[in-house]
Amino acid sequence: MIRRFDTNNYEYNKSSPIGVYIIHGFSNTTYEVKEIAKFLGDQGFHTVANNLPGHGTTVEECNRVKYQMWIEHVMQDIANLISISEKTYVIGCSMGANLALYLSSMFPLNGCIVGGTVLKFKNPFTIHITNRLLCKIIKFSQKKIKNDSNIKYYGYSSYPLIALNEMRKLTKKVISKLPKVKSPLLIIHTESDRLALRENVDIIYNKTSSKIKEKFFVKHAHHNLFDENPDQEEIFNEVLKFISKH
Repeated sequence: MIRRFDTNNYEYNKSSPIGVYIIHGFSNTTYEVKEIAKFLGDQGFHTVANNLPGHGTTVEECNRVKYQMWIEHVMQDIANLISISEKTYVIGCSMGANLALYLSSMFPLNGCIVGGTVLKFKNPFTIHITNRLLCKIIKFSQKKIKNDSNIKYYGYSSYPLIALNEMRKLTKKVISKLPKVKSPLLIIHTESDRLALRENVDIIYNKTSSKIKEKFFVKHAHHNLFDENPDQEEIFNEVLKFISKH
């Protein structure tokens, strides 16, 4: 089994006045966003990608984190970046997209780019009922990995179910904040996503107050769509084009 896991934080091209803050997804790490951080750094932007609280550590620690800690963490990071930047953008994948939207509701950012956003869950009964009631008893769920050394998975080998309930709370909070999002928006979705529903694109598009909103669809990328995948170059170029014109 190949584990895609990274304990490092990344920062590129610190001298640039254009800041881009990049947020990874739930129970994952900076592994899934470090390539776009480096790509945009090479294109002349100051990029920052940090592990969220409870991520890049242990699954037990992740279960001890409250969703407010994720919010506080990204609020501090973006405030730091804004203070030294002429323009500031945020990019998020999956739960990172939720946090990016939250930041866009709180700060006058120059642009917000989200991919694989999960506002409506694929398995709502499990998330909203079963896990909410049982997560303090059944705290972990082993990821189902076939007995194949070439199988790749992201983050922890188990899902932290208490933390998953905190993600549920975060999602509810973010949905309530969507009307306050006014930043230019680029919403990316891949048709091959097994976790994020296509419907999430419409939720973001219809509920936000941004005057500039763009949808961008690809066919072959997986859920972690900023990491290596068949559509990566196309996605990266679209992100670059969006940032460059806003």
